Formats: sequence, C-alpha cells, structure tokens
Amino acid sequence: MSDQERYARHSLIPGWDQARLGGAGVVVVGLGALGNEVARILALSGVGRMVLCDPDRVEISNLSRCGLFREADIGARKVEAAARSLAELAPACRLDSRPLPLVHGVGLAELRDAELVVACLDSTAARLQLAGRCNLVRAAMIDGGTHPWGGEVRPYLDPDGACYGCGLGGAARARSDSPWSCVEAAAAVRMAEGATAAASVLVGGWMALTALRVLLDLPVPPGLLQIDGPAGSVRRVLQARDADCPLHLPAGPVRVLHLSHIDSVGALRATLPIGSVPLAWAPVMEALECGRCNYREPRWGLPPGGVDAAPHACPDCGASLRPCTTLELEHAPGEIALAALGVAPREILAVRTSDGWDWVELGDG
Repeated sequence: MSDQERYARHSLIPGWDQARLGGAGVVVVGLGALGNEVARILALSGVGRMVLCDPDRVEISNLSRCGLFREADIGARKVEAAARSLAELAPACRLDSRPLPLVHGVGLAELRDAELVVACLDSTAARLQLAGRCNLVRAAMIDGGTHPWGGEVRPYLDPDGACYGCGLGGAARARSDSPWSCVEAAAAVRMAEGATAAASVLVGGWMALTALRVLLDLPVPPGLLQIDGPAGSVRRVLQARDADCPLHLPAGPVRVLHLSHIDSVGALRATLPIGSVPLAWAPVMEALECGRCNYREPRWGLPPGGVDAAPHACPDCGASLRPCTTLELEHAPGEIALAALGVAPREILAVRTSDGWDWVELGDG
C-alpha cells in the first residue's frame, strides 16, 4: 500500500501537509492511558518519528484504558509494548523506546530538536521537571491530564509565554508528589484517581488534534482547554507568565562535543578546562555507607530502585547500607560510561568552571 493511498483522506483537509508530518519528530513522555491515545493518533496520522519515554511496566489495570496494550504485554515495558502495537498500525513511523525516567531517558538536545514535546504524565512533580527542561532549551510542549469525566489540554507553545509552573502558586510548585510507578502498589493506592477510558480518549484526542495543528503550522489559539464530558462543554482559559516562576531559565550558549552518552567520564573531562566540574541532572550514587559504623564502599552508578534504595548490608556490622549521592561528576572513575551514571542520549550538561558556567552538548551515540 502506498502512502498516497494510506493518507488519501488527509489530502482533502485544508492546510494538511503529509510530507511535513512525515518529517516531524515528537517526544511523548508517559505511555499510560493518555500517552497511548496520543501516540496512536500521531502514528496513524503519519508523524515520521517518535521518542517514547516511560520507565514503567504494563499492569493488568492498564488494560481497561490503554488501547495499545494486550494481556500478553503484562510485565513488559510500556514503551516497548506500545512500540510493538504502533509498528503494526503505522509501519513507516520510526519509534525509539526509552524505558527510563525522563531525566535519564531524553536529553535536552533531543527536546530542543523535536518539533514538539507531549507530556502525558501523572504528577505535578513530573510535569514541573519536564516543563523546566523544555524551558531550558525553549522547546514547545503540550501537557494534558484527566479527571474521571474530562480533563485539561495545556499547550505551552511560546517559549516566552506561560509554562506549566506559571499556573501554580509558589507553594504548589514546591509541594512534593513524586510520580508513582504502576508497580508500586502502596503509592498507587495513595495517589491514584479514578479514570475512564472515555476520558482518556476524549482528552488524548484533543491533545493529538492540537499537536497535529502545531506540526502542520496551523493556528492554535492561546490558553488551556478545560473539558467537561458530562456537560458537553470545553472552556478556554488564558494564562499569563508568572514573573516569579523559577522554571524560565534558558541554558547559555552550548558547545557541541564529539562525544556521546556512551563515552566515558574520562573522555568528557579531557574536553573540559582543568578544574571544571560537570554536573548530572539527577543524583548519582558515589558510595554505599553505613549509618551505624564507619564503613564506606565507593560505588558509582544508579542504585537499583532509586537513590533511596539500600541494596546491601554492611559487611562489618550488618546494618543496611545507604547510598551517598552527588551531582558532581569530577571524581567519578574515568572509565565509567556517562550512561551508567544516568546521563541521557544527547544531553546538555552544565559545567562549573573557574570563570562561571559552561554548557556542553553530547552528540549521537
């Protein structure tokens, strides 16, 4: 089947440009119910490339709301299960699965170079993190969320305009509600809100429609959409940039390195001025230490289960060892790969120097 036949009905839509869509790249962060719907519609519409980022695995509870998942996918990574279904629906779409948390899965240069970032996340903390990263590189973003019978679609397309953080007060921006994983039952009970497949389809459809107009360079009115399913209504709410929002801090001039995230810490340090300190975007474990005695064991990497995990017992006293973490990478072993420390593909790293701050961009691996 030719693309002309596949997309014949699209050619009847005023302003549609199938070739433009075929050359577009989109990052979808979060492959739950909303992410399933958005990715499905964008793939069917002919978007050429999608990066899918989500660290979670398919649970049986996902099957009632996620059209890309099947019972055989239970236990599989969400991004990989979604990619398999999308490859059948739209074989021409190039899919890149990232089964990692956002900060480890998608680098800042990837967010910058994508035509659009779509956030289908389940917590304020995760949305703020993504909004901050998008603002660093002035990336266009569409965010969305559901409630049981509706939801919101929030386009943040003007890098000089309002962002997700601007719509929250200072207290709400500071409140912790770390994203919960579908495999963490206790957290799920604490934070989950009832949702329906219908609400996910409704809000996901609006998000995808807005995304398509952005990708086709068609007008998108400003403001977020509040969708009330039972009332059959959609209300547009304008937002203003908050001068006190701390997320509007763009990165400085970036120097591109001939290195990637699979290269070593030593290779990175060799490109930097003497005394420079490259920084990670999330805590890196540098040692395991005992809170009862003085035992300390150097161990660089990402601890299993997150930075708060204590995977080993102290060999001296038997107490649980705790990870000691840092953002500074200047003392990491030179032979260890940047990826092993959680550095994402095509990341842009901040580097503290004697003269201030530099920004360096990693290339493709």
